Amino acid sequence: MKSQSSDRLMSIIESFLVLPHQTLSEVASACELEPPTAIRYLRQLVDRGWLERDERSKSYTLGVALVTLGEAAQAAQPIRIRALPYMREVLRQFDETVNIAIRHRGEVVVVEALEGRQSIRRGAMVGEKDEWFVSSLGKAILAHSPEKEVLELLELHPPIRRTKNTLMSKEEIFADLANIRQCGYALDDEEAEIGLKCVGVPIWGGTNHVSYALSVSGPTQRIESRLSEIILTLKEAAAAISLANKGAQ
Repeated sequence: MKSQSSDRLMSIIESFLVLPHQTLSEVASACELEPPTAIRYLRQLVDRGWLERDERSKSYTLGVALVTLGEAAQAAQPIRIRALPYMREVLRQFDETVNIAIRHRGEVVVVEALEGRQSIRRGAMVGEKDEWFVSSLGKAILAHSPEKEVLELLELHPPIRRTKNTLMSKEEIFADLANIRQCGYALDDEEAEIGLKCVGVPIWGGTNHVSYALSVSGPTQRIESRLSEIILTLKEAAAAISLANKGAQ
């Protein structure tokens, strides 16, 4: 019974990662619970500060306790701690958005994001999931993944056409990944959004595998004007972080 209760509580919390604001009926539907059962769990979560309830809209959102927990989890990420000094230097040099992401449970998840002062759009937020076959972060990791894993991810997370540049076919994607392995960096060349370009490089773990990636993103014109310099700087930063990862094993 305790296990079932824990599963239901976790299911409710996880549903807010998909829909940040939910009513009782939306939570009940998302978690396949009867409304009386859902309200019982929602009250427990509100009492503990995991959720908050807006009395006017009758909707629920994630609470302060979870925000605090998220900040603690973020601070505890070893890769974040090792990468931050290099990310700050990249930010200082280019003043463009710098992200680092990790492969986690079949997703590519941003674990740190530094925003440039001249950014014209909001960058990725910590905890956001990026797209495997569109983002430079995802592609930098995939290029060094076994073919079987890439095929499995294509089945689970097929690319969605965001722009005319989005790579859609398996042949295009595998050719792109082969090129990334050869040149050492990945591009989102206006594949997610016209006018936006991202450069990503792989970060090696202590067991000679790639589970992380580092990127710089910004308006296409600004990135293009310093592309060679950005690529070189990212590669140097990723090499230093990779060395720190190996030394920590």
